Amino acid sequence: MSIFSPHSRSFFKKPFRRLLGKGRGFTLIELLVVVAIITIMTTVLLLQQRKFDSSTLLRSLAYSIALSVRQAQVYGTSVRQDSATSGFTSDYGVFFYKGEGTSNYYIFADSGTKDHCRAGWAVTGFCSSNAGNEDVQQFKLGPGYSILKFCATTSSNSQVCTPTLDWLSIYFKRPNPDAFFATSAGGTYKSAYIQIVGPDGVTTRGITVTTTGQIIVCGVNKVYPDC
Repeated sequence: MSIFSPHSRSFFKKPFRRLLGKGRGFTLIELLVVVAIITIMTTVLLLQQRKFDSSTLLRSLAYSIALSVRQAQVYGTSVRQDSATSGFTSDYGVFFYKGEGTSNYYIFADSGTKDHCRAGWAVTGFCSSNAGNEDVQQFKLGPGYSILKFCATTSSNSQVCTPTLDWLSIYFKRPNPDAFFATSAGGTYKSAYIQIVGPDGVTTRGITVTTTGQIIVCGVNKVYPDC
C-alpha cells in the first residue's frame, strides 16, 4: 500500500513540470545561437592551437641553429678529421648565405685556405679561394620558416646586417673554444646575430654568438643586444 495518495503524487509532479516548461524544447533561434557559439569557440581554439604550434616549432628551430653552432665548435676544438685532407687542423664553422635561399645554412670545414667559406662559393666572387674546403652538413628550415636576417657587430658596437652582408661565417679554430666571425664586408667583429621568422611573418626568434663562444637563444621578437 502506497503511503502517498494520488493527490500527493500530483503535488510532487507539478514543480517538475514547471521546471521542464511542460515538455517545451528548443526553438530554432535558440538552436542556431548555440551552434554559433560552439562554432566561434572551436575556431578560436583552433587558431590558438596553430599559433602555439608555430611558436613552439620556431623556438625549436632557433635551438637547432644554436646546436649547429655548438656542433661546429665541438668539431673545431676536438678531434674531428677533415675528410678532404685527412688532417685535424681544419677550422669548422657555420655558414649563412642570403643568395642560397633563406631556409638553408651549412656546417663547413676550412682545410687551410682560411677564407671561412663553405665549399663552392669561390666562383661567386665572395671568397678568394676555398680549394679543399668541405661541406660537412646542410640544414633546412621547415616550410614557412626562414632566416629573416643575419648581422655582425663590431668592437665599436655598430651592426652590419643583410642586405649589406651577403654571407656570414661563425667559425672555430682548434684548440680555442672562442668564436671568430667573417663576412662578405670584411672586418673584425665581436658577435653575430641570426634572426628567424615564422609563417606569420611577424613572430621571430634570434640566436646570438659572442667571441667567448657563448651561444644565446633570444626570446620571442627580441633583438640583439636586448635578448
